[in-house]
Amino acid sequence: MVAKGLLSFQEIVERSQRGENLFDIAFEKWKRIRNYLLEKGKEELPAILENARMGGPFCVEFNFQCSFCPINHWCRNTNGFYQNIMRYLYLYGSTGDYYYKQRAIKEIDKFLEELSRFKQDYLKRAN
Repeated sequence: MVAKGLLSFQEIVERSQRGENLFDIAFEKWKRIRNYLLEKGKEELPAILENARMGGPFCVEFNFQCSFCPINHWCRNTNGFYQNIMRYLYLYGSTGDYYYKQRAIKEIDKFLEELSRFKQDYLKRAN
């Protein structure tokens, strides 16, 4: 069961199948994770980690075949946004240090900004 306020994998699948923009779904997933992390304490971290680890709309669209995904460089790169976000979330979970929570939030913010820019560039190239 997904914590209230986070986007479930089922919702991602349904929205992807309805043809919603994958960038918009991904943006919403990570925006919700960011807001949940900002609002909740460390006790909610397992739900946040579970939600962050689950596949997103691009994973669904490309059937978890990352080499075809246009945003795989953010997930697979050891210094990519996803890896950095997860690193900070785990450090926050293991130490309880508020600094790591803030670093995770900042990294999510940077990812959301980059995702928005990439979406615009991607759509321009597609047209």
